[in-house]
Amino acid sequence: MPAIYLGMAQWHHPAWVDWLYPRSVPTGERLGHYAQYFNAVEVGSTFYTQVSPLQIARWGEQVPESFRFCFKAPQTVTHQLAERRLEHVLADWQQFQQCLEPVVHQLGATMLQFPKAIGASYLPVIQQLCQTWQLEAPLSVEVRHLDFFDRASQEGDLLRALVALSSDRVVMDSRPVFSTPAYNESLLDAQQKKPRVPCHPVATGRCPVVRYIGHPDLERNRTWLDQWAKKLTEWVREGRSPMVFVHSSDNVAAPTLASWLELNIQQYMPEYAPQLALPAVHEQMGLI
Repeated sequence: MPAIYLGMAQWHHPAWVDWLYPRSVPTGERLGHYAQYFNAVEVGSTFYTQVSPLQIARWGEQVPESFRFCFKAPQTVTHQLAERRLEHVLADWQQFQQCLEPVVHQLGATMLQFPKAIGASYLPVIQQLCQTWQLEAPLSVEVRHLDFFDRASQEGDLLRALVALSSDRVVMDSRPVFSTPAYNESLLDAQQKKPRVPCHPVATGRCPVVRYIGHPDLERNRTWLDQWAKKLTEWVREGRSPMVFVHSSDNVAAPTLASWLELNIQQYMPEYAPQLALPAVHEQMGLI
């Protein structure tokens, strides 16, 4: 049955203490409290370092069976294609898949996140990585080279390839953080680190992934969140189960933006019953 998976890019943040979890809860146990509100999480740690299958299994034990982890593939697979031999990349890719086996039943759309340097000439390699995905779980691809956003040529090639592979495209929506000049440190940091790419909300598989980067002026996000509520409703009615990961420029206000998004979804999809009791708007969040 189609569902909407809603989460953050992390499960603990200093600003969320005494809101999403009590101060007394150790960092290593906060995932379980996070899962009381959200049913998915984007896991970036696997991009930067090798995480053991034992640690991944422990994470799985802290959350319900219905919870979904969306892990990022290691940078040795996605960001070093130009420097490494393909067989070494594929070997790391297979090893990573083995690490995910303890939570295969809790996997959302694992993300192959490619850097701006990986353009259309690498499409055959991207296809090969997707073809060698062996787990019974969704796979998604995020591209940042502008070739892949050219609707007249290379974007069509990418989309057709993903449809054929039953893989999803990760839709990056960084419009909010680039909608104003950077007037504070967190916004400047976001503009320096987040890709400025067109937002093309096209679904190529059954679990489209959205990464929404919110503006620190929370009210500015209302229009974009409303647009996404409409699109998510459309996807669900097509039989898809989208996964949405809400960021903000410093991630402090991300849970608040997620709660606003869910309220908008209910307006367009009256039959949608919130699967999680998202926290009410935190007073401090509204003062950022």
